[in-house]
Amino acid sequence: MVKKIKLILFTVLVLSSSQVLLAQITISTTTVTSMNLTEEESVMGMIYSRASPSLATEVSGRVIEVLADIGDEVNKGQVLAKIDPEKYRLQLAQSKAEMARLSALLINQELDLKRAEELFKDSLVSAEMIDRSRAEYSALKEQINAAEAQLNNSNRLIEETEIKAPIKSKVSAKNIDVGDFVQTGIIVFELVDTDNLRVALSFPEYLNLKLKKGLDVYLTTPTSIDQLIETTIKDIKPDVNSNSRSITAIVDFENPGSWVPGASTQATITLSTIKNALVLPQLSVVRRSIGNVVFLVNENRVVQRSVSTGLQKNGLVQIISGLKKGDIVALDGAGFLTNGSEISINND
Repeated sequence: MVKKIKLILFTVLVLSSSQVLLAQITISTTTVTSMNLTEEESVMGMIYSRASPSLATEVSGRVIEVLADIGDEVNKGQVLAKIDPEKYRLQLAQSKAEMARLSALLINQELDLKRAEELFKDSLVSAEMIDRSRAEYSALKEQINAAEAQLNNSNRLIEETEIKAPIKSKVSAKNIDVGDFVQTGIIVFELVDTDNLRVALSFPEYLNLKLKKGLDVYLTTPTSIDQLIETTIKDIKPDVNSNSRSITAIVDFENPGSWVPGASTQATITLSTIKNALVLPQLSVVRRSIGNVVFLVNENRVVQRSVSTGLQKNGLVQIISGLKKGDIVALDGAGFLTNGSEISINND
């Protein structure tokens, strides 16, 4: 009988120990720390040139020389092609001759007017005659002005027989060859500024209040994977795109050397920076019916604590309220805990 009682007591002790062991939940722990958190948004965009002028002929004529081809880098003012200037030189010669003729007439008319004014003082000519002389003099001066304008225009036409690059750029298209006859207004070259680039970035409309001029932007492109461009938002379009319901931010930057207009780019924009934010690994925050909770470690038990969370980034979550720096909370196994659960800690 004594042996039977001992056996029963032993069995009860074993079962009790097993229940205690089963009641304990093994967890790992983490500590509330602080760090600067940046709120970021990443979008894709397309690189394009800030300037891509199309050059049209401003005079008609036969192309006598082409000095640039597709892919050539050209400087501002560089001659790309020449149109036969001969007929415009003839017009210039005519303008000069007309200017000389009218200048001579004006000199004679000015002398006649002076003589008439002297005679008028002595009452030797009528007022009608002096008025006529003055009118003829004024008319000649107007003709001189018109002839001078024609002379300037003739000089301009000769200058425009040389098609020049308006900016430093590269030739993206050439539409003429030597011997072609071109009319005024025909597009003969298309240029692309590859030094000064721009990206239009589309962001969801809910970011409207957060997007501002001057925010930092970081750009990468598949055509130059080792380069990172740091720039800022230059402008924000004032309206929401009716098709995509997006807001467009304009970013300008200088080509570091190998970026190509037309290529895609990924942009990461820093919307805000939270200094000394309290953070925990996201795994330590558990969703319950009352909201987000964590489990504070108190010796071999845990205490449930409600928390308010904010920004999430790189596996971390911002703790807005409910904890302080240095608090120790459950990490692995937190999802199995309840208020007052017994724990054993294994941080290996």
